[in-house]
Amino acid sequence: METVNPLPGRRKVKRVKTRPQRGNFLLRIFQICCSPLLLLIDIFRSRPSRPIFRAFLWFMLGVSLMIAGLYFYVERHQTQLEKCLGGYFSYTRGAIPVTSEIQEIIYRDALLANISPQLVMAVIQVESGFDPEAHSPKGACGLMQITPLVWQAFNPNSSCDGRHRPGEADHGRDCVYNIEANIGTGVRYLRQLIDYFDGETGRALEAYNAGLTNVELTEFRPKYQETRTYLGRLGKLLAASGSDDFLVQYELNRLFRAVLRVLFFCSVVLWAVLLLWSKKHLRKN
Repeated sequence: METVNPLPGRRKVKRVKTRPQRGNFLLRIFQICCSPLLLLIDIFRSRPSRPIFRAFLWFMLGVSLMIAGLYFYVERHQTQLEKCLGGYFSYTRGAIPVTSEIQEIIYRDALLANISPQLVMAVIQVESGFDPEAHSPKGACGLMQITPLVWQAFNPNSSCDGRHRPGEADHGRDCVYNIEANIGTGVRYLRQLIDYFDGETGRALEAYNAGLTNVELTEFRPKYQETRTYLGRLGKLLAASGSDDFLVQYELNRLFRAVLRVLFFCSVVLWAVLLLWSKKHLRKN
């Protein structure tokens, strides 16, 4: 018995399932990466392109996720540094030699300024080795190595100008070499630096050593080798495990913060492009 073709003159075509080509996927990725530039060009066209707009939205989503992920990573990294730099770390009393008199002064001034006393002790240990008559070639004086400019800024009515060497003048308790006055000035200065850098203790310590004008926000590492050594010594004193990689963590934290600032700036530019595109094409609709 013959089979009658219901549609004479036509062949039955069998559909073959084809896998999406790899080139299409790469082209889509390329389109997403270039979508900000394409959307900017699309502003000047008479009719908008929906594929470009969708690709731009995917690009914005990717940038937003990167910013959020990097922000939480930086905050977590900063918390680890804060633990190392006097926030919440285990402290061995034998690591830093200090008399009970100096310790009482440090604890009183540090707690009033809301700074970890152990952090102040570590700064004194690295700065002067707990020598009240320490005097650096650059003119820094006393336990916390207070410079004449810092002394005069925090003690404007003092009869001591902070420029003399130990023993050359006798100003009593109103002197840059006086233990109580020196520690009090140093702690207030450190508190001011921490506030200036929005709570970033690492940056504040860098400025304490190198000077405020020598802290470059765009650089990933401290400007001077002396400052890098200084931070490394502080990290070894304060780290509970005596870790040697504190300086590496600090430099990574600065790098991630710089990248985060760049991404945030890029996101602002992207939003501006999207607003221009919307103003041009959505107003017509």
